[in-house]
Amino acid sequence: MLAVNPAISGACACGAFVANDKLRALQETALVELTGRTESITLSVQTRSEANQAAFLMPVPARARFEVADGKLFTELDRVSRPDVEVRRVRVDGGGAGAPPGADRGATVVDHVEIGPYEVAQLAGTDATAVTRWLGDNDFTLPVALEGALGPYLAEGWLVVAVRLAPTSGSLSAGLPPMRLVFETDTPVYPMRLSATAENRQQLRLYVLADHRMDVSSPAPQGSVPELTFAGEVKPDPQYPTLSKALVGPRFLTRYDGEFNPAQITDDIRITRSATDEPHRAVVFVTEYVRSPWPMPAVPLILLGLTLVAGAVVLVRLRSARARRSAAG
Repeated sequence: MLAVNPAISGACACGAFVANDKLRALQETALVELTGRTESITLSVQTRSEANQAAFLMPVPARARFEVADGKLFTELDRVSRPDVEVRRVRVDGGGAGAPPGADRGATVVDHVEIGPYEVAQLAGTDATAVTRWLGDNDFTLPVALEGALGPYLAEGWLVVAVRLAPTSGSLSAGLPPMRLVFETDTPVYPMRLSATAENRQQLRLYVLADHRMDVSSPAPQGSVPELTFAGEVKPDPQYPTLSKALVGPRFLTRYDGEFNPAQITDDIRITRSATDEPHRAVVFVTEYVRSPWPMPAVPLILLGLTLVAGAVVLVRLRSARARRSAAG
């Protein structure tokens, strides 16, 4: 049975946390895999917290299967999709000039499982108050804002996955193995609306593995759009054993990176097929500022000095030649 006494709540890109100490999501990385009507979301959240008890809530459009994933998956995805790097060298003077600028209205438990460090319950219901009451009866304390954010999902027939996190290291900051949720849907989606209750900007790296290159919509229409970082075909490769397990022949991997203002988040991320399967790899430009061996303003003076010295040598030689000719005469 889920049992935790959280006092503080927070949100990450696709869900929300309740914990017994302040918790902040630093980076969320997710892989969405699409095969026919089956969607799976593998999720890894880096947090900053001293909490040793917490729960994670995530809405899903249909009953989901819960699994523990291999943390090496995202290491391999990062290697496959990392941007190219081009270095630009800019020479600056020694003084620093040119330096860079700074139905049933109750709540029904449709599934309950314990796996690895997680204890998972799935809740169905159309009444956010009833679902919140059930969570409260199981020692989850939700703020009013989060209760209100769950309402639209429940009204649309979604379920709420409640995951109790039990870090073996004693603190959530040490990390937890990624979790995977698998469910059926006709409209691929990455849930984001709970992030509107977050206090800090939400950082997300989203991978999509499908038969084609995929587009994503912005969860914050009035804000920034997720940036396309990589798009390309991937095949089973001994260099990437964990990723290869998810591949049955060649598939198309698309990666997006984004940062969102919670106040601007009004929708989930919708995932649709792109008009083209054109490959893409972002290029990151790195500027190196190289100092000159002497201050730039001194260079003309040094050159002038060398010219004067050379002129003096020539003048001495001319005078010496004239003196020898006079003596010979």
